[in-house]
Amino acid sequence: MIKVYTGKQGLGILFLFIAGMVLFLFVFSWGITKVLQLFLPLLIVLSYLLIVVFVLGFLPATYFKYLRPSLGVYSAIMSHALRFSTGAMSFFIVIKAFGILGILLVLSFKFLVPAAIAGAIFKGAWHIAAHLTVWISFAYGMKMYSQWLLNTNPPGQEKGSIIDVDAIEARNS
Repeated sequence: MIKVYTGKQGLGILFLFIAGMVLFLFVFSWGITKVLQLFLPLLIVLSYLLIVVFVLGFLPATYFKYLRPSLGVYSAIMSHALRFSTGAMSFFIVIKAFGILGILLVLSFKFLVPAAIAGAIFKGAWHIAAHLTVWISFAYGMKMYSQWLLNTNPPGQEKGSIIDVDAIEARNS
C-alpha cells in the first residue's frame, strides 16, 4: 500500500525530493564537466577529422554509383559522431557560461547547441561559437547527404536486378 503524506510531512518530503534532484544534477554536471575537460582536445580533433574525411573523401566518392549505399550509411554514422561531439562541447560551454541553471533551462539536445553558441558569444569566445556553428552545420549536412544518397540508390534497385512490373504493364497498354 502506498503511504500518502499530507501537511507539513508532505511538504518536507517534497522539499527533500527537490533538494536531492538538484544535488544529483549538480554532481552529475560537475562530473560530466570534469570528464569533458579531459576529452575536449580529442573531441575537437575528432570533429575536424570527420569534416575533412567527409569533404575530401566522401563527396568525391559519390561519383561512383556502386559506392553510394555504403557512403550513405557511413555518412549517417559520421553525422551521429559529429552531433555527439558537438553536443558534448555544447554541454561543456553551457555549464561554463550559464552554470547549472543553464542546464536546467536546456533539457533537450536540440536546444543545447544554440544555447552554447549564445553562451560562447556572451562570454566573448567568438572562435568557439564559430566552431560549434561549423560542426552543427556539417552534422546536419552529413545527415541530409546520407538521406539523399540512400534515396538515389534504394536497396535492391541495382541495374537489372529487379523488374518493375507496373512500369512494364504501363508501357504495354
